[in-house]
Amino acid sequence: MKSKSLFILLTVVVLVIASCKTGFESQVYDFQLVIDSNTYDENEIKELISENEMKTIILKNDSVLEFRKRHGGLGSLITIEYTLVDNEIVINSADVTGRYIPELSGIHFLYSRDSLINRQTNEKYYNQKFVKK
Repeated sequence: MKSKSLFILLTVVVLVIASCKTGFESQVYDFQLVIDSNTYDENEIKELISENEMKTIILKNDSVLEFRKRHGGLGSLITIEYTLVDNEIVINSADVTGRYIPELSGIHFLYSRDSLINRQTNEKYYNQKFVKK
């Protein structure tokens, strides 16, 4: 009798754990600076590259993302919730702790498996799985 109840308990635990798994695989998108070499000379291109901040967006699950930015040797990480509506990511104005983040407030990204495009600034973030190195 004890082994039957233990078996039933283990079966229930396995089913609960299996039902909680969403199947969402985290996705990493890196910002890629696009420079038109016909518009800028060599010195201006070097200056643009040196001023460029390294930015990364990681979709952790189906409602939380991390926004990482590196400024030289220092970096910042913001964990924030988002909503996906018809291939458009809408970022909440507050992070997961409730702190208002003005630089991310009201940002909308066009979403695809290979890229994210900021609708306001046209910045492009590419999924590293699809970028050939």
